[in-house]
Amino acid sequence: MASSGVVLLLNDVVLYDNKNAGQDQEIFGLWYSQHSIRPLNIHQSKLDYYFRLPYLKLYEKITKLFAISDMKIAIYTTAHGFGHASRSYEVAKTLVNCDNKLTVHFNSAVPDSFFAGEEHPRIFRRKVKLDVGICQVDSLTMNLPGTLDDLDQLAIQEESLISRETKYIRAENIRFILADLPHLAIEAAVRSGVPVWGMSNFSWDWIYGTYAEDYPGLDRHIKRIISSYKKADGLFTLPFSGDMESFANRIEVPLIARKSMLGKSESRRRLGLSESDRVVLFSFGGVRLKLPEQVHSSRGLVLISSEPSPDPGEPFLYVTNRKRAELKLRYPDLVAAADAVVSKPGYGIVSECIANRTALIYTSRGNFREYPVLVEEMGEYLPAEKVCVEDFKTGRWVEAFQRLLEATFPPEVDCSGAEVVAGKILGECGI
Repeated sequence: MASSGVVLLLNDVVLYDNKNAGQDQEIFGLWYSQHSIRPLNIHQSKLDYYFRLPYLKLYEKITKLFAISDMKIAIYTTAHGFGHASRSYEVAKTLVNCDNKLTVHFNSAVPDSFFAGEEHPRIFRRKVKLDVGICQVDSLTMNLPGTLDDLDQLAIQEESLISRETKYIRAENIRFILADLPHLAIEAAVRSGVPVWGMSNFSWDWIYGTYAEDYPGLDRHIKRIISSYKKADGLFTLPFSGDMESFANRIEVPLIARKSMLGKSESRRRLGLSESDRVVLFSFGGVRLKLPEQVHSSRGLVLISSEPSPDPGEPFLYVTNRKRAELKLRYPDLVAAADAVVSKPGYGIVSECIANRTALIYTSRGNFREYPVLVEEMGEYLPAEKVCVEDFKTGRWVEAFQRLLEATFPPEVDCSGAEVVAGKILGECGI
């Protein structure tokens, strides 16, 4: 028998060694090592140690009991929009590509369709919502009373949510947790005794603080969020960041962004577009927004929209998730195919425009605290022009588009943030 391994027996859970076993008896079990799992018929006296285990899914139990099992890391993302999920998923893909024994449990409220073309056999997605973000009427309009109501409901469910996630973390033998940036994920990690780091360009106490004067009920939630954030082991601070003082230990990392693997020419070819076409992509994240009046002043342009926005009809080229899968296109391929993106400025779409060298036409997004930080800093990295909401709705953004066609891009930006974060995580895990 090999010298390094463990024997599993289908009986009571008891740890034995051959000095104290009491008697020599023939036993049946399974020999488990890093290289194999095989049946055994052996005398107890020949064993250095073994485990008796009742009625179990053997492989699952092995991975929970032994340090030589595969590493498991969990990632939790906020329920606010798609940008947090897109950048966190880039970290997940980088992690599993760094170590072929590592698996990532990706916990998010984002619909499965968002990940079309991004699937990986060692990234297990799970629907989880551990915060509320900002309640929105549509992609450009916030509902702050609704946000406060949602936070009140979350507070009622808080203990049951933390307890549920704690059980999950322990049952799955999760070794490290990355949170972007739901505070209850940090609470569950701490209760489970698992290292936890945050990752974001803003924190929810900072966002909600803008509205606390008008909505005093937010104060108790802000205090609770700060208390949770302070328990994290550290924070990976992304570019375009606000005040992150709730985290004592902060490490600045480069931009994290999804980048097209196809490039502009191939992405256009798959969409049936030519190099000479003038292409505009409308992108408004995970919140539906009607695009009713764009057609009147946009003759000669190819206008692209995609799910989850409803189909605006002619002359838009509407790309459903199914169509995108058929063409083997990822969302960043749509960004790369465009000359400019029309959107509200959020980290996700801004970073993807930067990574794919695509200009940005943006609208105001109301009194959202991230907005002025992004607007002030993103001009260093890509050509961008603002249009008012009324001009956006009536199609008077075309002049801005024509100006952007003549704009010069700044030098390419370091977009290695996913690799940097993954490397830090693996270092924390001793890999």
